[in-house]
Amino acid sequence: MPEYVISGIPVHFPFEPYDVQKAYMEKVINCLRDGTNGVLESPTGTGKTLSLLCSSLAWLLSRKADMKSMVQMHAKGGVQAQQVINELNTMQTRNANWGVPKIIYASRTHSQLTQAMQELKRTSYSFMRAVVLGSRDQLCIHPEVMREQGNSNKVQLCKLRIQTRTCTFYNRVESKKDSPELKEQPVMDIEDLVKVGQKLKVCPYFVSKELTGDADITFMPYNYLLDPKARKANKVDLNNTIVILDEAHNIEKICEESASVQIRSSDIALAIDDLTHVMKAMMNENSLDFMSSDEPKDFKLEDLVALKEMLLDLEKGIDDIVVENKAEGVTFPPSFMFDLLAGAKITPALANATINLLERLVTFLTVQTQDSAFRKGGSFDVLSNLLSVVFVKKEDLISKVHRSFKVHVQIEEVKQQTKNSSKDGWLSKSSNSNHVSTKLPKIINYWCFNPGFGMEQLLNTQVRSIILTSGTLAPLKPLIAELAVPIAQSLENPHIVNQSQVFVKIIGTGPDREQLISNFANRDNPKYLSSLGQTVLNVSRIVPDGLLVFFPSYPLLNQCVDAWQASGLWAEVSRHKPIYVEPRSKESFTTTMEEFYKSIRDTKGAVFMAVCRGKVSEGLDFADRNGRAVIITGLPFPPLKDPKVILKKRYLEDNRTKENELLTGQAWYSLEATRAVNQAIGRVIRHRHDYGAILLCDVRFAQPNQVSQLSKWIRGHLGTAPKSVPFGSIVRELREFFRNADKTLPKPKERSIETLVSETCEEAGIVTSRYFTDPKLMLEAKTKYTTAQSMAMKVEKTNSIESWTPDDYKAAAGRTLSSKVPNAMDFMSRLDTNVKSIDFNSASCSNSSRSGLVSIHKRERTSPTNSPSSSNNSLANNKKKRYKLVTDTSLSNSPSNSTPSVLDEYSFRAKTKLSIDSPTVFAEKEAPQERVEFLRVLRSSLSTDDFSAFTTALMAYSRQDKFEEFLEVLVRVLAKPELHYMLRGMRRFIKTNHKVLFDEGTAHILNL
Repeated sequence: MPEYVISGIPVHFPFEPYDVQKAYMEKVINCLRDGTNGVLESPTGTGKTLSLLCSSLAWLLSRKADMKSMVQMHAKGGVQAQQVINELNTMQTRNANWGVPKIIYASRTHSQLTQAMQELKRTSYSFMRAVVLGSRDQLCIHPEVMREQGNSNKVQLCKLRIQTRTCTFYNRVESKKDSPELKEQPVMDIEDLVKVGQKLKVCPYFVSKELTGDADITFMPYNYLLDPKARKANKVDLNNTIVILDEAHNIEKICEESASVQIRSSDIALAIDDLTHVMKAMMNENSLDFMSSDEPKDFKLEDLVALKEMLLDLEKGIDDIVVENKAEGVTFPPSFMFDLLAGAKITPALANATINLLERLVTFLTVQTQDSAFRKGGSFDVLSNLLSVVFVKKEDLISKVHRSFKVHVQIEEVKQQTKNSSKDGWLSKSSNSNHVSTKLPKIINYWCFNPGFGMEQLLNTQVRSIILTSGTLAPLKPLIAELAVPIAQSLENPHIVNQSQVFVKIIGTGPDREQLISNFANRDNPKYLSSLGQTVLNVSRIVPDGLLVFFPSYPLLNQCVDAWQASGLWAEVSRHKPIYVEPRSKESFTTTMEEFYKSIRDTKGAVFMAVCRGKVSEGLDFADRNGRAVIITGLPFPPLKDPKVILKKRYLEDNRTKENELLTGQAWYSLEATRAVNQAIGRVIRHRHDYGAILLCDVRFAQPNQVSQLSKWIRGHLGTAPKSVPFGSIVRELREFFRNADKTLPKPKERSIETLVSETCEEAGIVTSRYFTDPKLMLEAKTKYTTAQSMAMKVEKTNSIESWTPDDYKAAAGRTLSSKVPNAMDFMSRLDTNVKSIDFNSASCSNSSRSGLVSIHKRERTSPTNSPSSSNNSLANNKKKRYKLVTDTSLSNSPSNSTPSVLDEYSFRAKTKLSIDSPTVFAEKEAPQERVEFLRVLRSSLSTDDFSAFTTALMAYSRQDKFEEFLEVLVRVLAKPELHYMLRGMRRFIKTNHKVLFDEGTAHILNL
């Protein structure tokens, strides 16, 4: 490749670099040479990644050459080369700017890292050693570990196999780490590591860690750097490193989130139940299978007693918090969190020991509960994370902690949320009613509002240089002020495209001359909604191929969809281009994107409607025909009354000074909206020969403060005095722009739809590239999907019990179809370890959403047993019931005014039951109409033994007509008053010739 000298360093670049690329590389090299930090913005399409890699690796080679010359010079003077190297290493430990550093390249997603590594492979620096750090979920090839659901479970099972030396892949790492297969590929991305690991039968996850020792550049996600716990787990050494944070437009929020943590009352309740279960089993090991193996427990009963005492005290402390306003919650200083934990005897001195015990419990339960009736210790993982964040070493930062953190307590949501309750990634409120409460379940938020706190953790590690870069960082000044990082180099590059390739206009009125402004007061205005729809309609007639329309929020998007469908505008737009709306679920996302890309290829184009800060706006590539224009319908301000937004604004107002140059709260609030707009705009112009139109359809975009916050390259296309223009004057210019661009610019290269879908979904965090490159994995995924679909689509042909097959009720009970032995796993145990509460209104649980979750919380030191009574989820009436835990005092022998000991606490918790708020609700409930749903509710209502007896009797009745035995079991297991509705509902499934016998046999219970 040609060589160009930039800032005195020879840089090999594949072509003559553009001016913006030369300016960018010069800033990078200056930072590395001087050991300083930089904030560099260069729009998408300007070759930022290529420039970044070539310049940084060129400087690194130059540094290596200088050090080699120094060693040779000293060797000529009679000094042994090894002695010189030792002296240089000693100097390097004293001074982070000495010696040959290593480069860490971090980005938001593994998809972005993969793209950067592919770029590296195409440069003349592809001979340099490069490796990526990934998760076990991406790199593990052990079949049993990969069968686990959830990364947390995989981590714990992997750790235990390593400790017990039972993972043959890990055992080969030491002997295979110097294999030629690992040396012949200098650049090893996720795909390369997995392929070599499968070939050598060696663990790719731990091989990657071994390769980092010799790597010149290591690629990793943000959290491996910014999260202290992840940094420690991955053994990331930052001493004398160059840290490059690419796609750093959300770095402030990432830094804040890495230092923040949340815990719920339900987390603590589940942890106490998990702990009680283990304690009882340890006192009577022969009673439960999961304690009878020879696996090491690595903890004593006394440890668990002390831990349970802590958790009970912590639970009581949270119960005693008074929340006077249920809707808004209550805010405390950060010292409140330390006081709350201290009240449970959890202090900084005991924090590490407690964390270690919790981690040992998680590992133990993950392995021991493979085939048992309990959870896998996810509640312990939540507690461990809480203590790790709160008690991170910060003795010298205590004053900053008090300025930077707040504790916010909210009432834990206990009712069904709507699908649109999430507000653009911001925390949503739980209720609109005020209520003074201490016993309601709560959410304890420990929030950091100072991104500089997270960045300071990096600066304290003797890192050599930090480079923050992205296509949208502007304005730079408030970013630098918030991060509190000393910056020596800054850059705001213009775009590489010329004026003929970009058309930018602020549209203040629609075709009907109605003002376009999407503020809160105007969003319900039918005239505004109609005018905005007419604008989209007219633009869709002019813009070729793909048109992107971004809305400030999901509620406004849904409002426009409803209004336009009702008025006929939707149908009119669809006649020109089919319309696709950003889906909320991962399952629908892949299908929607595939259909969108097909429409671009096969028709006149398509319209894609999405939301700022959503999946589509944050990183997806709509290059060339896939995105020829973008309409921004308004400013996506964060929810004004969100407690986190309120506290962030308050933090800025309380801490801003002339010296630190922090923004005002209102200026930050406005900037949050504009940065989301900058990100959405960046979806369109993706490379040197791309072209497109940017239409800002809100009169407020013409305000000077809003214009000043747009990216520099966009401001350049708006001109010196930007103003809103009526829609009528836009039509002719827009049509002329696309006519000229189509004639003068080269035709784009078409990429396959499969590639587009793969990259898009990976970028959105939905699938990994392994499923699109490995035919076996694609076939496996397709088979699983087809099987799941066929099971879900199975229609009940008759209500008779004769149609109940063993596979039906095994599936309903959560068993595998190949299971020969009744599985002891109950409803609660099927929860993923990340689930914080239990949904009794749904047949299945998912850790991807909290909607519809009913919280488990303690009442007077009681908690759920392993087999609680469940609510009924009738598909016919879909009535939602609210649950709470109450003590069954009739089963307790302890005096009401006495306090049980820690060891006696299990007897209290084992005698609790789930009770419906209203005592008369039992008579009102109806059993589910569908067979599978009926079985699921029944399974979650009965103990393991009772349900096993039920299924055995059911089988005998179905196959051998043994009704009397079946009736006897039914009467026994459904005798409790709260289960009478299920016994009554069972009648519809009884064979016709047995219904009279059923009525007679249950009359004394059901009062028939």
